[in-house]
Amino acid sequence: MNLVQEILYELLEAANPASLLCVTSGPAPASVTQFLSHHPGCEPTRVDAETALECLAEMGRFDYAVLSRALEPLDPKDGAAVIARVRDVHCHSFALACRHVDAHHKEGAWSEPELLTLALNLHRRVREDGAWYSVYTYDVDTYNRQREWNSPDDWAHPRNFRRYRW
Repeated sequence: MNLVQEILYELLEAANPASLLCVTSGPAPASVTQFLSHHPGCEPTRVDAETALECLAEMGRFDYAVLSRALEPLDPKDGAAVIARVRDVHCHSFALACRHVDAHHKEGAWSEPELLTLALNLHRRVREDGAWYSVYTYDVDTYNRQREWNSPDDWAHPRNFRRYRW
């Protein structure tokens, strides 16, 4: 198992899901296979990246998802739609492994800022076999932290609406 798969395995172990969605092109990643061998009670569902949008339309919720080798065969519009669908409809949290061909972290049309705009957090970046790999995570609980200024006691309170000018 390479370093990226070890990172994904650690994330799976930390999440310990009862149901797992795996979106990939090709066979299931080594991290998912190893996790399932140690957790036989987990119910896995594998979806091919090329047909992910059609397949996901018929599926429900999962505890966790792993997207590995999922962006490479897709154009940017379809890739963003798959990420958004998994994020908004199917999972509370997930991990995405992405390969970058240079130090600027671009894979085809994908760059790090584009992935960050989809609400993903950079978990780890590693260099292996002459290529850069990034593992991004998403967790709805940590995505939009509560800000103290955005509360009913401050400017958002209806009583203060005409008092202050923004």
